[in-house]
Amino acid sequence: MNRGFESIIDRLAREFWRAAHTREEQHAQSQARSLPEVRALEQAQRAWEDAPAGDAAASERLHLAWRQAEAAAQGARAKLEVARLERLLADGLARDLRIPPADLRARNTPPVLDTRHLPKILPKPEWETFAPEKPGRLALAMPGASGRYEQALAKARSEFVHAEREYEASKIRRTQGSMILQIAQQKATEAARAESARHNAAVADFEGALLRGEAAAVTGYARIVLSRSPYPAAFEQTLAAHYVENHKLLAIGYDVPTLDAAVPTALEYHYNAAQAAVQAVPAGDAMRAQVYANALRQIVLRSLHELFAADPLRHVNAIVFNAYASDGSARVCLASVHVSRADFAALVLSEGDAATHLAALGARVSSRPGALEAVAPVAGVDMTQVVTDADVAVDRRFNLMTLSDKDFTQVMFHLLRSHGFEGPPLLPGEQEGMLTCRAWDPHPIFGGDVVVHIFRVMDRAARLELSAARAVLAQMQQIGAARGMLITTGEFDDGVEEFARDRRIELLSGHHLVFLLKENAGVDASVVVPETTDTAAVML
Repeated sequence: MNRGFESIIDRLAREFWRAAHTREEQHAQSQARSLPEVRALEQAQRAWEDAPAGDAAASERLHLAWRQAEAAAQGARAKLEVARLERLLADGLARDLRIPPADLRARNTPPVLDTRHLPKILPKPEWETFAPEKPGRLALAMPGASGRYEQALAKARSEFVHAEREYEASKIRRTQGSMILQIAQQKATEAARAESARHNAAVADFEGALLRGEAAAVTGYARIVLSRSPYPAAFEQTLAAHYVENHKLLAIGYDVPTLDAAVPTALEYHYNAAQAAVQAVPAGDAMRAQVYANALRQIVLRSLHELFAADPLRHVNAIVFNAYASDGSARVCLASVHVSRADFAALVLSEGDAATHLAALGARVSSRPGALEAVAPVAGVDMTQVVTDADVAVDRRFNLMTLSDKDFTQVMFHLLRSHGFEGPPLLPGEQEGMLTCRAWDPHPIFGGDVVVHIFRVMDRAARLELSAARAVLAQMQQIGAARGMLITTGEFDDGVEEFARDRRIELLSGHHLVFLLKENAGVDASVVVPETTDTAAVML
């Protein structure tokens, strides 16, 4: 059985959840903004801000009205949250559960070249803005005036030359940064094209496996169905799915938020003028517990409805659904039901209440779910296989360790040029796995020949040893270089930094390269060694 699609489907499910979560929050915010109390708050705030500055009494009265409106708006928002929990099932029944096949496929859209974060070119300096004002004949007649003017003129010329140098350097940084960005863009486009092809091939395998009723495909589709279902912000959509082919049984473990996370602690607020603070009026514990218990029942029924109604899940004849909440150290089962497709189809969910429907199905529901009082599940569900965003995260940064030797050499060359270095291109050095060049730093004071050695270390545990720094120093002494640079995509061994400190050798490790690529090219980069790499170093 081909199970290569599982990671793709898990990633799709998480992407669907994030999209549904975002849409639901935007919808909730839109509903909140339309509340009369919230509109009244905005009007009261504007009225207070526009109050005449000289009328203290009016300002105080309008300020009080604003704070009272603020308290009313907070209460209205809290009641809206409760109303959303009370209609979870109704909202679920009204949703279109069809999943267009196109939604499962990747769209090959190349990333857009973003030059906004490239280094800016400084304004070209004009001598007129630096030149000191020439004194008149009367001023020049004063003792020492001519000398002071010459000093100011010399200083202005020095500052102008420095500004010109900085202007030229900014153009170089921009040009070389653009070169690096173009390489990164090309690699991102190639990676996106390859990833899109892999994704769509995996989806095709998934669709075939789903038609055959393979367990991995059925559980994957169940994840997608539930992940597309929008819930309030407190829900993190953590679930596990298992399919028993010979029984055509789908087992779902589903995490729900706790009482305090899901239900507001207060529904009424008032403004205490004496303390100048909006204060909450705690909601009754019994009321909050009832809202939470009803929401739990609705979640179970809504999830069963979504799973049974999904056409591709016709292979499922029965579902075990367990709802869990965490007490901080372990999951507690708050509801559990084993129901057949026929029994569930007999229910009229749009009529009656959730408690009656679950009782008809023989569901086990905690009598005190708000207190995390557990029930014995009808069947256990392995929750160690839940999928989170971290499990399916894809690192799309520009990874120096996956570049070809040619591309890596070009990136390093442009990075050196962005620092103003001149000289021949980088070439393989005498030591294995090394790039080297004799660069030239044109700086009039600190410049001169620079020995550059670069290592791309492909062993996760390897660290550049002291011998590499000694080799840089030996070449510096041989040609009389002003300084040296030792660069590695990894880290330096103990003692290298101390050795280089007083010998004019600059050290750049992997995290420095990541910073410089961001600084000089606006590129989010990484130096992550691929899992399949076995060699200690790559001859670049």
